[in-house]
Amino acid sequence: MILYLTLLLAFALGQESPKYRVNAQFVKVPVTVLDENGRSILGLEREDFQLLDEGQERTIENFVLDKSPVHVVFLLDVSGSIEEELQEIKHAVLRFAQAFGKEDRLAVIAFADEIHLLQDWTNKPKDLRKSLKKLKRGYRTALYDALFMTANEKLSKVIGKKVIILLTDGLDNESAASYESVKDELISSNTVLYIVSRTRLIREKIQNSSRVKFLDSILKNVLDESKSFVDLYFEGKEAAMTYLAEVNGGRTLFPPSLPALGEAYIQIARELKTQYLLTFLPPEHSETEFRHIEVLCRKEVGKIYHRQIYHAR
Repeated sequence: MILYLTLLLAFALGQESPKYRVNAQFVKVPVTVLDENGRSILGLEREDFQLLDEGQERTIENFVLDKSPVHVVFLLDVSGSIEEELQEIKHAVLRFAQAFGKEDRLAVIAFADEIHLLQDWTNKPKDLRKSLKKLKRGYRTALYDALFMTANEKLSKVIGKKVIILLTDGLDNESAASYESVKDELISSNTVLYIVSRTRLIREKIQNSSRVKFLDSILKNVLDESKSFVDLYFEGKEAAMTYLAEVNGGRTLFPPSLPALGEAYIQIARELKTQYLLTFLPPEHSETEFRHIEVLCRKEVGKIYHRQIYHAR
């Protein structure tokens, strides 16, 4: 009988949802609002937004156009990069730096199978130019390790607005860190991730390889799949990278050519200087460790990017 009651008690306790005490500090929600042509929409007011926390409307306590200083890490995937591409990367980063002021800080980290800090925090274009001369082509790719290390170590002590701009094709074949651990670290550290994806630049080259053509023939003849192996593979990678960026208020850009890399970086620079910042008070307790946010605009817009999840701690 005692054993029976013990089992019942253990079962009952096991069914209880864990309770998380939420830090009473304001939750910051960066919001980027774009029109149908991808241009930032300015002039919006607090009343134009509605903020939902797990489906429940919260009062927007503070609302500003966020022009505060920003710490930006250029995280550059140089695995498999060709010389022409390295030159475009250097040019794009330097164009981006011109859009920022003396109060902002920039750093450069390059990675392939190893991760290298090329330039620590600086606001001087000449420092960036000098560091970018150190870019060298790599081979294997520790993408998730580089992301986790940047958020957990490089940006962990930074107070205020912090951003990673990642240039990558989304492939990873060397990391110890996982996709989920990177996502959780970005959320917990309140780091915004923008991704400049190289997938559209390399897809055609890969599609024309003899090995891929062989795999395509198997997909079509054996599995009756209309899409190519490369399309299926990169669609999965692009979807994963897009979610990783958007979950914390960033987004992914897909430049169609090497010369378009620079414009992608300039677009990110514009958005970082035209973001809105909303804050709200979370509930005192939460049944989930991570809580979901939705931001709606009462005016007609093209697209809204915003922080989607926060850590209830």
